[in-house]
Amino acid sequence: NTVAQARAANHPALVVFHSNPDPELRLTTRQQALDLGFRQARGKVTVTLDGDSILPEGWLAAMVAPILAGQADGVAGPVGFHAAGNWIGAWQSCDAAYYFQVCLMLNRLGGSGGIFFGNFAFRTEAYQELGGFSAIGFALTEDLAFAQALNRAGARIDYLSGHQRVQVKACPDLPALVDRTLRVTSGPPSVLAAVLTLWPMTLLALVAATLAGVSGAGWFVLARYGLGAGFAFRACTKHAGGGAMLFAPLYEPAVFTLAVAALVRRALGYRVNWGGKTYD
Repeated sequence: NTVAQARAANHPALVVFHSNPDPELRLTTRQQALDLGFRQARGKVTVTLDGDSILPEGWLAAMVAPILAGQADGVAGPVGFHAAGNWIGAWQSCDAAYYFQVCLMLNRLGGSGGIFFGNFAFRTEAYQELGGFSAIGFALTEDLAFAQALNRAGARIDYLSGHQRVQVKACPDLPALVDRTLRVTSGPPSVLAAVLTLWPMTLLALVAATLAGVSGAGWFVLARYGLGAGFAFRACTKHAGGGAMLFAPLYEPAVFTLAVAALVRRALGYRVNWGGKTYD
């Protein structure tokens, strides 16, 4: 009901565009819809968020200020998830905070992090300069592909703290969460993907060494587990808060469990449903 609610606001500057995706194009339906909006944008700054967003006070001013001041080409903010009566929202908030903190760290080290289109602003002309999604290419993780293209072009992206967190609805149930895991792990190889994959694998390797009877490995498991839980707790403290922090000690075991569930679904022939279309 996004369009009806937007029109009900009766804002004189509102213009609604409707995307009719071309099935022949090698782009997702969401990439095609975003492309339509980005090309129609006429302001100096383009801002993206989801239709079910709950925004903090002062959000828009904080997102666009670094760009209008010429200090950044893009501004990324964190995303939290809410769900009435279940744990999925808290878990997704913890996961998103962890991801956002890793991206922030890579960005500060000069690497390429990701962003959430659920909370992002960028210099409008940058999209045309990149050649649009046609030049960026097909990606089920459209926001990550866009952020990496900006980084390759030398754009500056600022990452804001949790004070500018946007809240969106969480997955309704566990199968939907597993399906989402299938999609968000389908991106191409990158430094970000390596960090998010190899760091957790060090914990598995130490656990395997302990089970194999390697002397002293158990102490390394405890130390490594503490580091992972501490990082997750810090990320939740900065970018999520609330119930998300309860998942910090369980974050990595939960990630492993979701990964196994996603692999099983993929082995059973499940495909990714995204933007009203099914993808291999």
